[in-house]
Amino acid sequence: MKIAVSIKPEHTKNIENQIKNYEFRSYLMKDVDKLYVYESNTSCLKYIMDIDKIVKSPDKIEEEGLGNEDFNKGYKYKYAYHIKHLYKLDKPITLTELKSRYKFYAPQKYTFMDKYPELLDKLKKVDLKQIF
Repeated sequence: MKIAVSIKPEHTKNIENQIKNYEFRSYLMKDVDKLYVYESNTSCLKYIMDIDKIVKSPDKIEEEGLGNEDFNKGYKYKYAYHIKHLYKLDKPITLTELKSRYKFYAPQKYTFMDKYPELLDKLKKVDLKQIF
C-alpha cells in the first residue's frame, strides 16, 4: 500500500543522514510498503521510503536509532515503521503544483496515494536519488 505522510524537515534530515531508521506513528497504516513524504515546513513532496516491517509496541526494535529507545520503553508511539530504502526526488513537487495539477493537499494524518493516479504516474517518471 502506498501512503503519503507529512514529516518535518528536522526528521527527514535525520532519516536522510541515517540517524533515524524508523518512522513512528500513534496509529496503524496497515499493509504499507511505501511512504511518500510531504515535507511540512518546506511544503513539498520530497522523499519516497520503502517500508519493510511494522512493529507494534510492546514489541521491541533495535536500540540504535533516534527515537528507538523511547519506542522500546513504550513512550508516545504505538507503531514503528522500518525504513528500508530512502529516495529523494531530484526536483521536489511543490504544494502549489500538487494542489493545482493533482488536487493533492498536505496530509494531516495520512492519505492513500491510489486516490492520485496522475501523481503516481508522474512519480514513476521523475528522477530519484537513492540515499540508502
